[in-house]
Amino acid sequence: MFNQEEKELALELAHKLEQRDYDSAYAMLSTSLQGSLNATDFRQRYDQMIPQDWGKIDPIELVDTEDFPFLYVVLGGDVYSERLITNTV
Repeated sequence: MFNQEEKELALELAHKLEQRDYDSAYAMLSTSLQGSLNATDFRQRYDQMIPQDWGKIDPIELVDTEDFPFLYVVLGGDVYSERLITNTV
């Protein structure tokens, strides 16, 4: 369903967020998502999901399955994990 380039982009977004490079991560969002979510809100939402004191985000891995109509990227943590769900549409 998703090609290799799309999978790599999803992982790149996750790594930019891991580094808290919010500007670069925000620039990767679709125009429609940027139109409904400004950069400040994007950062605040991410920081609510994964706070600054989270620690190392590990592992970051793509769940490569045809079961989902989206790309699912795991953001691992010491206490619990979060995920990014991306869609190329």
